Amino acid sequence: MKTLNEQIESYTQQLRRGEIQIAYKGILAFMGKLRAAFIKKYPHYDVSNIYPGYLDMSYFSLSTKSLKDQGLKIAIVYLHEKGSFEGWLSARNRDIARNYKLVLNNLSDEINIFHDQDNQDAIMECILIDTPDFEDQAQLINVIDQRVEKFVAAIINH
Repeated sequence: MKTLNEQIESYTQQLRRGEIQIAYKGILAFMGKLRAAFIKKYPHYDVSNIYPGYLDMSYFSLSTKSLKDQGLKIAIVYLHEKGSFEGWLSARNRDIARNYKLVLNNLSDEINIFHDQDNQDAIMECILIDTPDFEDQAQLINVIDQRVEKFVAAIINH
């Protein structure tokens, strides 16, 4: 295993190439556009600021009144290592999450809902898009929006 100094040297070399910074800024700029699209289309949603993350995940959350009243929210998450977008149903605290895990285990298979046992931040997850095309951002926003709508509807209707 490399020492911390060796790992930082490798990191520094990657940064000197310049691609990581450009890609990271591009991802966050897209997240800003996606967030703005949600705010415009769903003025009744409570939309958070963007959490930029530590090159692991970047996200923002949204919540309807009914979800918020139950201590729940939806996170729109970009997973940097996977290079994909997921929707996560999350709770205000672990007690609320435990209560909903049992209730929501039988959601419809039509939107590929799952739960990664290693993910303590989510009650359940939904793949929004596993190979995003950042070159066509309008289409990417549309796809994510449609899949988030289905995810929210499945949760609210259950």
